[in-house]
Amino acid sequence: INGRKVDSNNMKDAIEKATFKLLKENITKNVGSIKCPQHHSSAKIIAKGNNIHNVSFSISGCCQKLIDETTKKLKSIYG
Repeated sequence: INGRKVDSNNMKDAIEKATFKLLKENITKNVGSIKCPQHHSSAKIIAKGNNIHNVSFSISGCCQKLIDETTKKLKSIYG
């Protein structure tokens, strides 16, 4: 997985870890460039969950406008 050998006993965990990493990279790519026009800062996105099937995100930022814009973008991509 990702160029690494993985023991068959650890396959599920390795796949979930690799998938989660790709998800994080994809989110950063898609919303990382959103900046607050007033405060010039980015939103902070925190993923929570014990596995890829049970993950939720929380978004914080300098103001509600930034949080709303980031949430809207994420929903447009991931539903």
